[in-house]
Amino acid sequence: MKPGDMLAGKYKIETELGRGSFGAVYRAVQEPIGRLVAIKVLTPKGKLDDEMKKRFMREAKLSSHLKSNHCIKIHDFGDTDGQMYIVMEYLEGQPLDVLLRQTGKLPPKRVSHIIRQVLDSLGEAHQLGIVHRDLKPDNIFVCNNATQTDVVKVFDFGIAKVVGGSEPGSLKETQKLTMVGGTVGTPAYMSPEQCCGEKLTPASDFYSLGVVMYEMLTGIIPFEDANPVRTMMRQINEYPPPLADDVASTAVGQATMRALEKQAGDRFQTAQEFLDALKGDEADSGSSSDLFFMAEGGREGEAEATERVLPVASRPPGQPVSQAPAVPTPLPGPGPVLEAPAAAAPPGNSKVLVLVAAAAVAVALLLMVVVMLLFVLKG
Repeated sequence: MKPGDMLAGKYKIETELGRGSFGAVYRAVQEPIGRLVAIKVLTPKGKLDDEMKKRFMREAKLSSHLKSNHCIKIHDFGDTDGQMYIVMEYLEGQPLDVLLRQTGKLPPKRVSHIIRQVLDSLGEAHQLGIVHRDLKPDNIFVCNNATQTDVVKVFDFGIAKVVGGSEPGSLKETQKLTMVGGTVGTPAYMSPEQCCGEKLTPASDFYSLGVVMYEMLTGIIPFEDANPVRTMMRQINEYPPPLADDVASTAVGQATMRALEKQAGDRFQTAQEFLDALKGDEADSGSSSDLFFMAEGGREGEAEATERVLPVASRPPGQPVSQAPAVPTPLPGPGPVLEAPAAAAPPGNSKVLVLVAAAAVAVALLLMVVVMLLFVLKG
C-alpha cells in the first residue's frame, strides 16, 4: 500500500510506520470521522504463510477481548480483497527497546512505574486464561498523554495461548502455534519451562517480565547468546549475575530476582502478588506511581508488600525464600554457572562472631599444649 490508498473503503493510508518480513504497519485516517489509526497488514510473504495468517487472526481475536487501559485497543478487523488487516488505536511514543537503546538503563522508580502498568495488562489477560508467551521490550510501548508520562501499552498477542478459563468461550478456538524447532517465543526472554516445551502458566510471563526488568535496571540482557539454542540452555541452567547493591536493595530489584526463579512455583503466581511486591517502591516514588494508581481508579484494600527475598543467584531453586543458604548449589548443565558469595553476617552479630572465633583458636592452642605435656611425661 502507498499514501493515498483507501483500505476497506474508509481508511486512507498516510504513511508506513514500520515493516517486517511478514507484516507492515501504517498510519491512516478513518473517514469520515477523521480519526487517526494504526493499521497492521500482512505483507505478500505473510499472506502465503498459513501459520502467520492464523497468528494474525489470533492477535485480532485475543486483543479485542482485553479491556485494560494498558492493552492496545482494537477498533476493527477484516479481510478485503485478500488483504487481512487490524485497525488499532494510534499511539505516539516508542517501544521500550528503543527507549533502552537511548538510555542504556532506567532508575528503579521509573522501572517500577512502567512494570506496574504491564502487570495491569497481564493481570486481565491471565484472568481470561491467556498467557502472552512473547513478552519483551519490543511489545511494550511507552507513550505520553496530556496528564501522564510513561503511559504503557502491551501488544502483540499473536502467539498468545489460551490455557484455561471459560470466558469468553470463543477464545477456546485458539490453536497451538509453533515455530521452527517446536518452540514459540523469543529465546532471550523465554522462561525455562517455555524453553523445554512444557505447559505454561502465568508464571512464565512473569519470568519473561523479570528478564525485561533486569534489562531495564542494568542495561544488559541476563541470558543472551548468538546461538538461540545456547541462549535457551542458559535460561534453563544459569542464574543471572546479581544486581548492584543499590538496585538489589529496592523492592523492584528484589521482585526482579524473584521473577527470575528457575522453578515456576518459586515465582509470583498472580499479577496482584507481583504488584504487592512493588509497593515498597510505590511508597518511595511519590508522584509517578501515585499518578498511575489515581488514573486507574485506585486499588483499595491492597495488602502490604510481600516478604523481600534474596537474589535468585544466592539460593537454589525450590529453597524457601526465608531460608537461603550461605553457599548456593549450582544448577547442573552446560555453560558457566554464576555463584554468589556467601551471605554476609548481620551487622549486629559481627562482634559475637569475632569473639567466638578467638575462643576457638584459644581452645585449640590449649589442647596442643596439653598433648605436648603428656608426650613429655610419657617420655
